[in-house]
Order: sequence, then C-alpha cells, then structure tokens
Amino acid sequence: MEKKVAIVTGGTRGIGRAVSKKFLQAGYQVVALSTGFNANTEKVLEELRALGEVTYLACDVSKKEDCQKGVALAVEKYGRIDVLANVAGIVGQQGDLVTNDIEIIEKVIQVNLLGSMYMAKYAAEQMIRQKSGTIVNIGSICGIIANHENVGYHASKGGIRMFTQALARELSPYGVRVVSVGPGWIRTEMLTMQVEKNGEQMLDGGNKMHMKGRIIEPEEIANAVYLLTLPEASAINGTTVMADDGYSAYKGFDSVSML
Repeated sequence: MEKKVAIVTGGTRGIGRAVSKKFLQAGYQVVALSTGFNANTEKVLEELRALGEVTYLACDVSKKEDCQKGVALAVEKYGRIDVLANVAGIVGQQGDLVTNDIEIIEKVIQVNLLGSMYMAKYAAEQMIRQKSGTIVNIGSICGIIANHENVGYHASKGGIRMFTQALARELSPYGVRVVSVGPGWIRTEMLTMQVEKNGEQMLDGGNKMHMKGRIIEPEEIANAVYLLTLPEASAINGTTVMADDGYSAYKGFDSVSML
C-alpha cells in the first residue's frame, strides 16, 4: 500500500513539530517546511527522522515562490499530497492599532493568512488532480473572540476561519475537504517568550481560561489535526473545530463559586 504524504508548514517548531511527529507516527511521509535552518532545526529533524521519512525545505510562507517550491518538492518526490497542515504562524507585537508598527501587522497577515492561502492554492492543484486530500488550517480562539492580542493577529485568524469555509465550497466537488482547528493557549516557545516578557501571572491567568485549568500541549492540537484527516471525519468540512479546552465557551468563569 502506497504511503500517504503530509506537508506541514512550521513543521519543526511548536505545534508544527508535534503535527509532523503525529503524521510520522501514523506512517505518513512528511515534508516539513520552516523558516531558516539552524542547529535546533537539525536536532528536531533527527528526532523526526527516527520516526519515519522526512523531507525538509526552508520556506517562508509569506513568499509565494517558497510555497510553490515546497509543494513542488512534495509532488516531485512522492507524486501526491494527502494532507496539507497550514501551521506556520506568528503573533506579532502586542499593542493597539494606533501605536503598533503597521509593518509588523502586515507581516502577521502575510504569514498567517496569505501564507495559508498560497500553500493551499498550490497544494489544491495536486489534490484536484488526484481527487482527494485534506487541508487543515490552524486558526485560533482569536478568530472568533477578541482578547489582548493585536488586531493584525485577530484579522489573520478571523480570515482563516472564512477562508476555510469558502475554500471548502470550492474544493468539495473534487473530493477535497478543508477544515480548521482553533487552539486555545498552547505551551510553545511563543508562549514561553510572552511569559518571560509579561511575568508568571500571565501563565496563571491563561491556565484559568481553560476548563482543565492548564495550558494545552502541542500534541493535543496535533491529535485534533490528525483526527480531522481521517475517513471517519468525512462529514466535517468547511468548519472550525475548537481545540481550546472550552476557552471560547468558558473563559474561567465559574458560576458555582459565586453561589
């Protein structure tokens, strides 16, 4: 039986690293794309290659040419694309629209939203030819509710939600599904940097926003991404599945304690 192929953007860090690992454990061949190659990248690739076949390419998803090369590499080497996991993303700089650097806001939208669109466009060309495939976009709680993050991040993740819906309609006649996963707070390097900047009280506050009283692990999001690609999820299309441990429904408010 021919092995399946998954492309994972941001595939060597944070959620992307966990997603790459999950698909390798499931027997997929993985094309991991991420910006810049360094010693830590090599360490992660060694870890991933112990689980299966991994092809790496340095790729800045905000550049159309890089996205096209990443998809072309997968098709040239493996002849198919079964899953595209659009994980690559940045938060940008906290601050309001008036005082924030507009170039930083533009970069957030270019990476998070346009990068996902670029990758989906080129991957969909192959998926249409083979009449199968699943595209999983990583959204956010910030795609449905507003919080302390900057408006660029909210706009990019809100865009991901509607992009998912619209693209699913376009691709469904070809047997291709498009779905989105909306994480809550995830224990990644990105969160660690914010905690170092803002203090441990930020982490305490984040814990309380989730029903289990703790930050979500990257592996939990990877599990959700993988589940959405299974045949058993065939009826899930054009929607965002919230993997936020109740954040968007709960937000740390315990009515029992007020009685």
